[in-house]
Amino acid sequence: MIGSSEQFLEKAIRSISTTDNKELYQIGNELSLHYFNRPCKIPIEWDKSLKNAAGCFQFDKRNHKPIRIVQSLWQYNQFGAQHVIGTLKHELAHYHLFIQEKPFHDADMEFKQTCRKIGAPLFALAMQEGYETSCSVCGESTGLEKKEKKKLASRCCKQPLDFGEYVLILPDGSRIEVIK
Repeated sequence: MIGSSEQFLEKAIRSISTTDNKELYQIGNELSLHYFNRPCKIPIEWDKSLKNAAGCFQFDKRNHKPIRIVQSLWQYNQFGAQHVIGTLKHELAHYHLFIQEKPFHDADMEFKQTCRKIGAPLFALAMQEGYETSCSVCGESTGLEKKEKKKLASRCCKQPLDFGEYVLILPDGSRIEVIK
């Protein structure tokens, strides 16, 4: 392990191993110690199937026990390590407020204040994905569609849509073509 937590986190921002959860947990625990002065005592794991969220804090509602923090591997591959650090800070805010029996949900004011205090994002990066579509008659762009549907018609000419490339549109407006 590298000497100081700043050096460790600086290295982590460049690249995080996704072959196992050990390094991800180590980064999360460093963040926990740095921002909350307490270790993280639950697993922090990659989740290959998580696409609709950057991460998730899971807990048992019945027994009021924290279970784990999961980080989207897909989001890491799209946005990089810096995004993972922000997501882990957000999920650790949920975790630490939960174990202190304080309001910990996204809508709670105490949660929002904690995120602002530690520099954690309140929301994951918003992006859009789907097939670029256009009117088959006039060529006007009609937006994105998740699936190719033959019954869809354009608003302008009431004609079938042409389906183009499948793309991701990132919050900054840049487009990434996805091979499906």
